Amino acid sequence: MPAERTTARGGMETSYGFREVGPGEKQPLVDEVFHRVAGRYDLMNDLMSGGLHRLWKDAFVAWLNPPKRAGWSVLDVAGGTGDIAFRIVDASGGTAQATILDINGSMLKVGEDRAEKRGLGGSVSFVEANAEALPFEDASF
Repeated sequence: MPAERTTARGGMETSYGFREVGPGEKQPLVDEVFHRVAGRYDLMNDLMSGGLHRLWKDAFVAWLNPPKRAGWSVLDVAGGTGDIAFRIVDASGGTAQATILDINGSMLKVGEDRAEKRGLGGSVSFVEANAEALPFEDASF
C-alpha cells in the first residue's frame, strides 16, 4: 500500500500505524508519540538496535571526518536529542558548531539538558522547526 493515496472523495490519506488518516492529522499524532517517549528515546534506540545504533552513528561521524579547526558548522536535521551532533562536536575536538533542528520540542529539551550536562552549550544550538521548511538561508552550513 502506498504511503499516500488519493481517495474516491478526492482527498489525500496517509498511513499511520494500521489506519488511514488525513494529511493534517498525521503530524500531531507523530508529535504526541515523540513527546511521550522523548525522555526514553535514546534508551529505546539501545534496546531496539541492541546498541548497534551507536556503532552506526560513530561510523557516520567517522565518514564525515569533521575537521579539527574552528569555523566548521553543521546542521543536524531531525537531530532530536543531539546524539549525532554531540559526536560531531567531540570528533572535531570541540571546534565544530552544531545546530540541532527538530520539529519536536520535547526531544530538543532532552538534547538541551544533555548538552548542558556535557558542557557543550557553546558548541550546539537548538531550533524547533519543521524540516520541510528550514528557517535558514541557503548555504548557511
